[in-house]
Amino acid sequence: MLKHGFAKPNFKGFAADNTHANWNIARIVYGSRDPFVMMVDKECTCLFHWIQLLNKHTKQLIKLDLQDQHNVLCHKYNNAKSLVEVSNLYVIICCWWLSLGATFEACVHELANWLNFWHFHVK
Repeated sequence: MLKHGFAKPNFKGFAADNTHANWNIARIVYGSRDPFVMMVDKECTCLFHWIQLLNKHTKQLIKLDLQDQHNVLCHKYNNAKSLVEVSNLYVIICCWWLSLGATFEACVHELANWLNFWHFHVK
């Protein structure tokens, strides 16, 4: 940035599709210099990757007749306006997977890893 005339940029935020390498560098260069300390209110992922991964996990792990319902629940989660709403929808989605038989017990771990990524790193 300095090379291009921006001595002290103050970014509004950052978007990345990978929580590890991309976030680590952004946090080191523009944040606290500690890759494990989030830049509060400045980190987000793009809607493209949210939808891409939602579709992938839904098609692979959710039973065909319940895929539309899964997408609706997950879009409500992604569009939640408060942390309380996000947390409530997180629990609802996790319970929904098994209570309705939307997936097999063996698939819950992979679905949980996917949703945990969004919940704890993004939301």
